Amino acid sequence: MSVSAHISILLIDSHPISLTGLRTILDSCPDLRVVGVAMDDDTAVARYQELRPDVVVVNSHKDATQALDSVNALSRARSPLSAPNTLVLVDDVDAAMDRVLRCGVKGLLSSGSSSEELAAAVRIMATGRSLLIPRAREDSGGSPLEQLTDREVEVFRLMTRGYSNAEISAELSLSQSTVKSHIQKVMEKLGLRNRVHAVIFAYENNIIHASHL
Repeated sequence: MSVSAHISILLIDSHPISLTGLRTILDSCPDLRVVGVAMDDDTAVARYQELRPDVVVVNSHKDATQALDSVNALSRARSPLSAPNTLVLVDDVDAAMDRVLRCGVKGLLSSGSSSEELAAAVRIMATGRSLLIPRAREDSGGSPLEQLTDREVEVFRLMTRGYSNAEISAELSLSQSTVKSHIQKVMEKLGLRNRVHAVIFAYENNIIHASHL
């Protein structure tokens, strides 16, 4: 991420209305700033070379191929020391995942995600980590954590707030091996792939809020 207090973002979207909407969402976050926009590949490359943003967000709409063309154009334009952290918004994460990963993209988010989830995804991408998150599951009316034990809920809440295993161990007076076991069970029960996925799950289900990220 740049030295600036803001995470700089280049937004690529061929639809002017959705581009404006995404820019409004991202610019409304105090730690995020859209420094450039592009509606075609040539403009995207020029803006990327000029701005060197922390994160590039590409909205694919229903055309994943077009989005990947933009990604490939950026990849050809980048310098060896500044590969872009690119987050691609797609309708169907599972269907697009293999193709997107082959292009070197590390960030994939459902276009059905909330504005809060989009902002959280950009923050995660700015750290250089991978992010592959499917569309939010439908609300069944019950608590998303109802299948967890009370202790597993405690561990989950601390984990999604950025606590390490050692910190969780100290906070809950548990051995680190016990904490690791609880985390493994939580991941299995909730169908989570990693801690990043856990943060997004907690965010979209209002288990944690922006102040905790």
